[in-house]
Amino acid sequence: MRDYDRSADTLKIWEMSLAGASSREIETELGFKFAKINSALRRGRESQVLPPPPKKAISHVRHHKNYLRLGSISAVLEALTNEQVDWLATQTRQLECETVAEFIVEVVRDAHAIDNS
Repeated sequence: MRDYDRSADTLKIWEMSLAGASSREIETELGFKFAKINSALRRGRESQVLPPPPKKAISHVRHHKNYLRLGSISAVLEALTNEQVDWLATQTRQLECETVAEFIVEVVRDAHAIDNS
């Protein structure tokens, strides 16, 4: 483990997290920037000092209890090759979608309709 992983500030953040404090509560209590807290929590999880974050329902609004991590569009793009990103951009524009997220919605709707026909 790196030296910075065990700084006094990091240990305070980990201790509060293990006691059940949220990132925002830690921010208020210790006066650290939110990014510093999240970075320390990530390192704590990576080094298995902290448990992984709880899985949240994919949709709180509709009360679906699929418990998937949501991820991000950035993570999707990082997992694709340049050629695949170019294809995605072209397809997104052809469908006249304003965002990649909107395109993904259309892909899921189409796949769902095919699956249920």
